[in-house]
Amino acid sequence: MEDAKLQILHDHYKDTFFYIQEYIKLRDRLFLFILIVVTFMLFQLYSPVSAGEAVSHFITKKLELKSPIDITFIGSIIWFGLLSLVVRYFQTVVHIERQYKYIHQIEEQLSSEYANKVFTREGKAYLNDYPVFSSWAWILYTIVFPTLLGALVIFKINREIWQAGSISLLVSVNSAIALFIVLSILFYLLLVHFKK
Repeated sequence: MEDAKLQILHDHYKDTFFYIQEYIKLRDRLFLFILIVVTFMLFQLYSPVSAGEAVSHFITKKLELKSPIDITFIGSIIWFGLLSLVVRYFQTVVHIERQYKYIHQIEEQLSSEYANKVFTREGKAYLNDYPVFSSWAWILYTIVFPTLLGALVIFKINREIWQAGSISLLVSVNSAIALFIVLSILFYLLLVHFKK
């Protein structure tokens, strides 16, 4: 009976670790997509006219439209896309962190059956002698990246409001989306850095 329980726990450990690896792949893809959208937003900040013309021309050509599309509307779609990516990225990162805590508990249970000498890959063995570069990467991903993203969002929405000269429906929508992105970043930072 004990062997069966141990086998079930071991299988559960392997499945949990497999799912963590899948979420890590998703996190990495989402990060790449965020970087692509942010790069485009930086291009818009650097050269708004060129960026607007390039996007309008690209969409008009791809969709075979007779007249150019309004770039302001496309800008709102880009804002919404960034919000979707940011929320999903932070959800995924938080989920991975929670799963690692869980897998550490499973490792402790399994390890106790083997005099605490095995099943420490993600727990004790991983956290012992944590490399300086890994700590540096953690700081980049959990402090620098979210902070720079938040600064870019705030700068970009202020620029849009200033360029519009007045508050329109699309500028209001973009402002709300920017606020949601900044709030998501703040909640993420609080969760990652001030968790119990």
